[in-house]
Amino acid sequence: MLVIGMLIVGFLVVGLVVAFALRTWTLDEARTEKRLHEPGAHAVVYDVPAGQDAAVLLAALGRGGYKAVSDMDQGVERVLVDCPTEQDRAKVRDIIEHVHRTGFDGDQMEVGHVSFEDER
Repeated sequence: MLVIGMLIVGFLVVGLVVAFALRTWTLDEARTEKRLHEPGAHAVVYDVPAGQDAAVLLAALGRGGYKAVSDMDQGVERVLVDCPTEQDRAKVRDIIEHVHRTGFDGDQMEVGHVSFEDER
């Protein structure tokens, strides 16, 4: 009986730790998104091509050391990337251009040169 009680307490503790970690991660994402949407934020905006999953881009940018979030604007999925310098802009462009791209249907996607919203 004691073992069952210890297991239940253990599961509750693990559940609370997981819930707290998810809450912290969610709040961090919300703060990043709010900061990147503020006027004057040093961010670049990239429109995700139709059929590509923005999560792949977010993961690649995260591995590259960049904070990024996705959002929708008038039906277009976009990725906003914290990009304080021109050198960062070039690195972000390089990361996005070299991401392995597979569409939702499994076919390879060719995107070509990456242009950001402020360059059009």
